Amino acid sequence: MSSELKLITALGNEPDLILQFIDFFNGGQRFIYNTEANAIRNHFRGKKLSSIHLICTREEKVQVAFNELLEKVPVEYPELAGHIKEIPLLCDDISCHKDDHVMRRAVYDQVKALAAENLIIASGGRKTVTNRLIEAGLLFGCMGYLTLTAPYNQQKRTFSEFFNLIWTPTRQFAEERQRSSYKGELGDNFRSLYLLPLTIIDRLRTEKLGLDPARTEEERAWLQSLPKADLHCHLGGAFDPGLLKKLATVLLDDLPVPYPERRKIRDQLEQLLDCSLADLQPDHLMALAGENASHCLVGMKGLVAKVGVPQHLLTAVMVDALTVEQIEQLAWNEPAPHSNSNRLDWYMACGDLGGSALLQSKNTLRRALRWLMEQSLSENVQFLEVRFSPDNCTRAGLSISEVVETLLDEAHSFVSNHPHRFKVNFLIMATRHKEKAAMAAHVAAAVTFGRPGGGSGPGITGFDLAGQEEDNDPLQFQELFMPLHHHFMNITIHAGEMSSEDKIWQALYLFHARRIGHGLKLVKNPKMMGYIRDHGITIEMCPSSNRQTNLFRLNDETADKGDEYPLKKYLDFGLAVTVNTDNRGISRTTMSRELLQAAKLSPQGLSRWEILRLIKNSFKAAFLPKDEKDRLLKEVDRQIFSLILDDFFPEAG
Repeated sequence: MSSELKLITALGNEPDLILQFIDFFNGGQRFIYNTEANAIRNHFRGKKLSSIHLICTREEKVQVAFNELLEKVPVEYPELAGHIKEIPLLCDDISCHKDDHVMRRAVYDQVKALAAENLIIASGGRKTVTNRLIEAGLLFGCMGYLTLTAPYNQQKRTFSEFFNLIWTPTRQFAEERQRSSYKGELGDNFRSLYLLPLTIIDRLRTEKLGLDPARTEEERAWLQSLPKADLHCHLGGAFDPGLLKKLATVLLDDLPVPYPERRKIRDQLEQLLDCSLADLQPDHLMALAGENASHCLVGMKGLVAKVGVPQHLLTAVMVDALTVEQIEQLAWNEPAPHSNSNRLDWYMACGDLGGSALLQSKNTLRRALRWLMEQSLSENVQFLEVRFSPDNCTRAGLSISEVVETLLDEAHSFVSNHPHRFKVNFLIMATRHKEKAAMAAHVAAAVTFGRPGGGSGPGITGFDLAGQEEDNDPLQFQELFMPLHHHFMNITIHAGEMSSEDKIWQALYLFHARRIGHGLKLVKNPKMMGYIRDHGITIEMCPSSNRQTNLFRLNDETADKGDEYPLKKYLDFGLAVTVNTDNRGISRTTMSRELLQAAKLSPQGLSRWEILRLIKNSFKAAFLPKDEKDRLLKEVDRQIFSLILDDFFPEAG
């Protein structure tokens, strides 16, 4: 906050009150004050008045008082020479409604022009003007309100020790309004934000993120401080290379795999790769995958067949032997320029060193989920929906029930240790391009464990359909979804990520999806956009992975670098857009980074107001019963309001 303060007040028939205000702020040790007044002075320690703005009528006594101030103040306070400003009212007195209207307009205009965190409104010589100043301060913003009174016959400056001062910070008004005004429906943004002064709301609407690289860390810190929800988060793709290596070691111990057997598998791998695992590079796997493969890790499939051991065992042995740096190189190997495969193939292959391959024991499931929840909580994600395919975690002997129960138990344990700070639920996920039997097993698990209507603690609250959209006719799955509909399960479907907007139509009308994963092609169909907006269907966007799969351009790149990311168009159209992580590990991201990436992918960045809208959309779209969701929204609203107050009114009061 600036050390320079501005003061606006009304001038009466005498200049003494104005001089007393100046003495209070700029007089240093020359004046003695009582304990209460000194406490207020300490609040302003290091700050002085830099300008005085006086509302003056044309009355002769007022004009004389103003001229006297112009003479006296520069002598005693040279720093204020030339900074005593008159705000003239074109009347002799406030004696009728017309005078009051003129005065109010002048006061509002001046306070609006001066409004800032360092503007102090002081009670002056005319009560009517003071009232209008308070109104204007509440509307347009100020630091607070200062009142100075003195006992009869002790009103001169020399009696400063007897003065009574009252300081009321604007924050106190705002907090009181927030406590007493929380009623009715929530709007398109957090309700409490509308209680802020108009100039603050305007700043939230106009201050943009994602445009100035020099402010990246500052913007990321602000985003991290905000409460957030992550609705589209895959368990299998969430992990960083360091955790993958730990999971591999734990899995080998859990199975258990004796060291001689591990050594034997490793020797076979090194023979097939024609290099030691210590020297393994992407090119070695690419030679097995073929030059047109989307990713070097496609070569892992050939190794599984030749070594003759299950994929999870081979993956664990390999990852256990690699360094963290090697895992990074292999997982994030960019496709060759001449590769003719689509980017989604490449993106999904990035997870082949981890994913469900390493989640084949209760310990690895627990450790992986705990890590994800810790990472989320550390950046103030307060609600998390984790999607996973339990059948994929049964290759080493676990049953689907054991997989689900293990994750739910770990989630219950974590949430109980962080009460009122973190909530987590799960979505069971099926994949289009896998066998129908696997999908049927996932549907059965969702029906068995599903709790779409809520309940106590973490649960299965939704179902997701993911995977390659092309060449997988959704009609073949429609009948399989019927048990989900009969049990009123919440449905979200990956659609319009790589294929046409027709896949979104199918998700809506064939599967009754309440949320759409990615929905990138929706922008091509305005009528469908209108339907989705009008029916409150949510779009789960994931900026980093969307850019990885579709090569959208950043806002500092030219048009030939890729298509424009549609998030801002969706937001402006009124769609319930949310921002999510998708696969934290594959995209090397967090929720805070995703919100900033959303801004960087938007042509003119995103305003703070728009960021807060995105966050509210996420909480509002959570698969939760209404009463639980309302409680969560109200708590998050309270936190958001407090954070914005800290941003714009950091004084304690």
